[in-house]
Amino acid sequence: MTNKKKPRAIITTDLECDDMNSLIHLCLYLNEIDLDGIVYTASQFHFNGDGMHTLGEVNSNYRCLGEAAYLTHIGYPHPDPEAKNLKSYRPFEIGWIESLWKNEYAQAYPNLLKNHPDFPSPERLLSITKYGNIAFEGDVREETEGSNLIKEAILDKDERILYLLSWGGVNTIVRALLSIAEEYKDTDQWEAIYGLVCRKVRILGVFDGVGQDNSYEDHAKALYPDVKILNTDYMYGGFMSSVTEQEDSIETFRSEWLKENIKFGYGDLMSKYGLFGDGTYYEGEPELFQYGTQLSLNWGFDAIPNTTFNPYDFLGEGDSGTYVLLFDVGLRGLEKGNYGTLLGRVFESGKKPQKGYNFFTGADGNPNRFLRAYQEEWAARAEWCIKPYEECNHPPIVSVKCGDITAAAGEVVLLEGSASDPDGDNLRSYWYIYHEGSEYSGKAKDLRVWQPMDLCTAFTIPKDAKAGDYFNLILEVQDDGKKPITRYGQVIVTVKENN
Repeated sequence: MTNKKKPRAIITTDLECDDMNSLIHLCLYLNEIDLDGIVYTASQFHFNGDGMHTLGEVNSNYRCLGEAAYLTHIGYPHPDPEAKNLKSYRPFEIGWIESLWKNEYAQAYPNLLKNHPDFPSPERLLSITKYGNIAFEGDVREETEGSNLIKEAILDKDERILYLLSWGGVNTIVRALLSIAEEYKDTDQWEAIYGLVCRKVRILGVFDGVGQDNSYEDHAKALYPDVKILNTDYMYGGFMSSVTEQEDSIETFRSEWLKENIKFGYGDLMSKYGLFGDGTYYEGEPELFQYGTQLSLNWGFDAIPNTTFNPYDFLGEGDSGTYVLLFDVGLRGLEKGNYGTLLGRVFESGKKPQKGYNFFTGADGNPNRFLRAYQEEWAARAEWCIKPYEECNHPPIVSVKCGDITAAAGEVVLLEGSASDPDGDNLRSYWYIYHEGSEYSGKAKDLRVWQPMDLCTAFTIPKDAKAGDYFNLILEVQDDGKKPITRYGQVIVTVKENN
């Protein structure tokens, strides 16, 4: 089902265990985006080979397969020069995604559909699951079904931004971009096609968007210097989350919460979600990476200490950070990156500031104030897999009367919000200033909204604010369900010249 108001996305994945978890989690949110493709690809961490060649024969500029430590742990010497002789490396399980759609997702689908009508059918998801350039890290030799799916989506008549979510190497995306250039670059259509690509394509991925192989730098950057690569204030769900996550949310990454709210009692889809020591066997992985049969993480990096976990602690969702920002929860970061998303502000590659705001203390820092609410909604949506609408919780509906206000320094502006709940739950509302997403040149530190618990209230613009400054004011509304869900309204107050 196509909805022109929803973000449009295509995923490429090397299907590491954290990719598997990212996809299972996304199953609960497939009503929130238009997913137009999911494509197997290769990366520096996983490639399946072509049965004939070695890595060195295909790509002399490989990235040392993640790190020398990875190879050393599984019996390989330092990857230079030995890695070039590999014919495959940690090959992923062919057919895993198709099996997910036909089995666990198909089982949950009838109940998911009862809770929201926009969940895509298993048949639709199977039709958009393709194989891309999986043979070798950075391999862009040939067009594939996956690269052609991406190419066709870029060139089609849908004018929406196309978010290309890179969960592995970016080589299949690069192959699509190369195919477009090969077809049009020497024609009089190239200027228009180039403009279309740069206007339409946004690439999001871990490691600053394109870091799991060298293919973008090697093949696409010079051809498409104006394509935007995006990142956010926060990623989501690293392997160490149960140990290092921020204080208000860390319990939701630990075993007791996950056993109670996600892993057990919510059908086969949630049972498939991987946790440390849960018994899952990952095909193609050496013992070092069999996290389902062990409780340790030992990568041999000084920056990541050897760590032991409890059974059923959070394992990882390192690629969910490419899609969480796309969900429409009332935040406007896709309209303008600084306005914020569930993962904070959105930046073009290389433009991310280091300084943040610690909402716990009011000092500098960088916790994500939206993380706890996202975790709570995960628990609520897990129930959608097994229960009818009447027995589940659903998001409150939040709006503001005027989302953009212009006023002078010292003026009092009226903030008017409204909220209702489809389940008849009681609602708690709270207005606050989103400091990171505001632009304020003055010196006042303790900026607040008057009577912040009221849906309709007021904000006084500081007298030292300058024309062009703006204040990002967020209305947070949470229901009182046993597994609560939060939504937001947002008002941007821009300072004008005093008359």
